[in-house]
Amino acid sequence: MSESSRKIFKIIAERTGHEHEELNESSYFEDDLNIGEMELMEILTEIEEKLQVDVISEKDNIETVGDLIDLVDEQLE
Repeated sequence: MSESSRKIFKIIAERTGHEHEELNESSYFEDDLNIGEMELMEILTEIEEKLQVDVISEKDNIETVGDLIDLVDEQLE
């Protein structure tokens, strides 16, 4: 697991109250984690600030935790 994915999992867990073990790359934000659009925006904003990436502009393409990790990893390469 990359350093960026560890940070992403940590942010999601802290923001949602889910245990880190409950999260995986195939988890859907809405269906599996019950994360609404406003909460997702807060998560994306924090990720942008901490990792210095642009993910909010791609929010319509982010359905799973893996989608978010892939997007961040692409920008950090």
